[in-house]
Amino acid sequence: MKLAVLADIHANLEALEAVLIAAEKAGATRLLVLGDVVGYGPDPVACIYRLQEAEAVCVLGNHDEALVDRRAVRGFNWLAKDALRCSQPLVGPGELEYLRGFAYRHVEHGASFTHANPVKPEEWQHLYLHSHLHWCMERTDWKINFVGHTHHPGFFCQQGHRVVRLTSSEVAIGRHRYLINPGSVGQPRDGDWRAAFALWDLERNRLELKRIEYPVQRTQEKLRQRDWPDYLAQRLAKGE
Repeated sequence: MKLAVLADIHANLEALEAVLIAAEKAGATRLLVLGDVVGYGPDPVACIYRLQEAEAVCVLGNHDEALVDRRAVRGFNWLAKDALRCSQPLVGPGELEYLRGFAYRHVEHGASFTHANPVKPEEWQHLYLHSHLHWCMERTDWKINFVGHTHHPGFFCQQGHRVVRLTSSEVAIGRHRYLINPGSVGQPRDGDWRAAFALWDLERNRLELKRIEYPVQRTQEKLRQRDWPDYLAQRLAKGE
C-alpha cells in the first residue's frame, strides 16, 4: 500500500491535477492532505471538489481556518490577507462546511499528519529553526510525523538527542523518529517551482519526496485575468 501525502495546495488546480496524476501512476491508493487547501491561488472551489472526489483525508491549515473564521486572518501578512479576501466570494456555504470538518491532526499507521508543529498544531508554528525541530521531536508521541506549512520539503531524523536533516530524496524508515515535510503542491518556496509531494510505501517502509512539472503559466494567467496581486503570479514561476 502506498500513501500520497500533499501539503499547501493553495487553490492551485493545475499543480494539484499534476500531483494527483503522478500519485496514481506511482501506485498511491490513499491521499492525505496536510492543510492549506485554499489561499493564494485562483481555484479554491475546484481544488475542494477534486479532493472530495479523491476521498482525501485533510487536516486543517491556517489558511483554511482563516477562510471559515475571518478573525483568524489577523496574524497574516498583507498578501495572504488580500488573497483570502479575493477567495471569499468564490467559496460557498457547502465548501466552507467541508473545510470546517477538518481536524488539526490525523493519525494512522502509527504516524501523525498535521499542518504545523505536530505537538501543538493549533498554534501554527513554522518548523524552520533547529531549536523548534528539536523541541518538537523530543515531545511527539509518534515515530513518523508529516507536517507542511513551511513550503520547504525535507526529511529530519532524531538520532539519540540529535536532530539531523537528511539530504536524500528517498529514505528507508529505521528505528529512529522522523519528521517529513512533503513541500508545497501549489506554492513551493524552496527555489524550485515544480509541485511537491511525498510518497510513503508502507510495505517497503520507504518515503520518497517527488517533484512534478505542471502548466504554471495557466495558473498565472488565471490570477492576472482576475486582477489579483501580480506577485501571486510572479512567485509561482520562481518557487518563492
